[in-house]
Amino acid sequence: MRRYSTITQAEIDANDAHRSTAFNDYYFSITDPIGERQTIFIEGNQLPDRFRLLETNQTIRIGETGFGTGLTFLIACDQFLKYAPQTARLQWISTERYPMGQAGITKALDSLPLTADLRQLADDLCDNWPQLIPTCHRRLFKDGRITLDLHFGDSTEVLSDLSGIVDAWCLDGFSPDRNPESWTPTLFQAIAEHSHSGTTLSTFSAARVVRDGLSAAGFSVSKLPGFGGKRERLVAQYKGLTKQLVWAPKQHVGDMARIAIVGGGLAGAWAAHAFATRGIPVTVFEKESPASGASGNLQGITYAKLSIEATPNSLLQLQALAHLTTWFQILPDNVWQHTGVLLLAQSPKEQAHQDKLLEALPKTAPLLVSVSRSEASDLCGQKLRFGGMHIPAGGWLNPKQCVNTLLDHPLIEVKLYHQIQSVESTDHGSILQITTLHEGLVSHLFDLVLWANAREASQFIQLPLPLKPVRGQVTTLKQTTNIKMPICGDAYVAPASNGAMTCGATYRPNSDDLTADPQDDLTNLDAINRLMDRPLWSTNDILDHRVSIRTATPDYAPVIGQVAARNAWIESLERLRHDASFIPEDDLPFIRGQYVLAGLGSRGTLTAPIAAEILVSQVLGEVLPVAEHVRHALAPDRFLRRDLIRNLS
Repeated sequence: MRRYSTITQAEIDANDAHRSTAFNDYYFSITDPIGERQTIFIEGNQLPDRFRLLETNQTIRIGETGFGTGLTFLIACDQFLKYAPQTARLQWISTERYPMGQAGITKALDSLPLTADLRQLADDLCDNWPQLIPTCHRRLFKDGRITLDLHFGDSTEVLSDLSGIVDAWCLDGFSPDRNPESWTPTLFQAIAEHSHSGTTLSTFSAARVVRDGLSAAGFSVSKLPGFGGKRERLVAQYKGLTKQLVWAPKQHVGDMARIAIVGGGLAGAWAAHAFATRGIPVTVFEKESPASGASGNLQGITYAKLSIEATPNSLLQLQALAHLTTWFQILPDNVWQHTGVLLLAQSPKEQAHQDKLLEALPKTAPLLVSVSRSEASDLCGQKLRFGGMHIPAGGWLNPKQCVNTLLDHPLIEVKLYHQIQSVESTDHGSILQITTLHEGLVSHLFDLVLWANAREASQFIQLPLPLKPVRGQVTTLKQTTNIKMPICGDAYVAPASNGAMTCGATYRPNSDDLTADPQDDLTNLDAINRLMDRPLWSTNDILDHRVSIRTATPDYAPVIGQVAARNAWIESLERLRHDASFIPEDDLPFIRGQYVLAGLGSRGTLTAPIAAEILVSQVLGEVLPVAEHVRHALAPDRFLRRDLIRNLS
């Protein structure tokens, strides 16, 4: 069973914000910290020159072991903004097993002699500092030109499962004699496996264990004069073979001037917003109006349903929950209500499960908190029948208004009442045949197409995509009482909005019937009354209802990524029918410029933003903000692989 990662908050000297008491070491040279970072890491990797040579829409990917105070990152950002073309991007991928809290990093950076530009960058970093949750925390700065992927976790664990390739490495961390776990052959091998022939590396340490470890992993290592009285430091370039990532798509090759996103729900809107935030224009095609499907409900309860085991889907939800405050800060108060959520345990079995889950989850910054019946009642403002878990980061979202807010961007063009009829892949892109309200049938060529149109995506993708319909009916009630936050159990009830409350939703798999059923309203009513100490709602309180169809997958995980070339995969993976562990020697092909983002199911309000980030990173050739085993588990081709293993395809 895969367990959740653990981290430990940094122990900092109360009298010196730059000294770790746990390792009895400083984060940098105390005499000239900025000069040391500039010399060893920035110039050691020739970053100013490499920034100048970046091309339009090119991303340079820099990896770091030991984020510490973030000073190296800040200096690299400053240099990038000075020297790189306006259209280039910087991605900084860093690990930190012992992260500082927000107060600690703020104090550490406040006490440094930073320039005005560095001070502004430092303030932005501190203002957006994540909770101490072991996951990858993604932060975008400077209008999307700079991406920080800050992995709170062990360097070896993170980098061994990294999804992508790095152009330059900064090996920091405390010295090998103080922190040997950051300088192991296993770590050096992981770094090598995510490098290419042009990848460089720099580090302050010239210790033999570092020299020998890097050389054994395939790096050509050189010594240079050290900084600040240290005799030597190391620079290196990777000379070994680039590890083939046979299952993973590569960066989109070609133009990105014409990007089509098919579907105007939460999936399409978050993807469009992710592109536009990076300065990339997109066109969204919607067959009706935005959020006309399941994304059109008035209230969507946003919380995670985590597993005791750290499954890919559970890791994705944990990561999404850790990002809610960051991603939803662009939404106005009438769209996102950060109230917290109660998840009640309605039986001893459910209570036992919650207890095991809380024991399994990381403890540094609890995302889920056990609450008694009386504590839960106090939190929501009504007397409840059960206790359970409080999810402080959760709340409720107006999905329709969220979609409208995201699509309201000068780089996003929305085409309403445009129905896609067919797609043809060519050497120059994808030709979409589109039926419009006024022009009839028209054709357009696009460099890249993202299918974010729920179940309809499977009509245009030559892969087995078992996207199943799940019918759900939500009931609207009079505001007969006040609750402070959503209460979830066999059903949910949300706080009042505009004088009405919503509850639900029924769950009917494999049904796409949009006809409202009065019996479903009674089912919803009964379910929420059973959450309360006494029934609070009757049939007289029912105002309305809405039926929508969610799209789910058999494994309840979303579908994210580039579309595989089905016939070529079947031919190359024939041995999977007899050997489930078979890995082909050569990279597998994908359909150029075609991607899918679907199957978000009932957790769509939570996972749509991170799903969009994964997809856009894949298009741009960035290191993904999730581990490779998570990407693999979410890929559209997973169902084809499973069918071959079961000898079904």
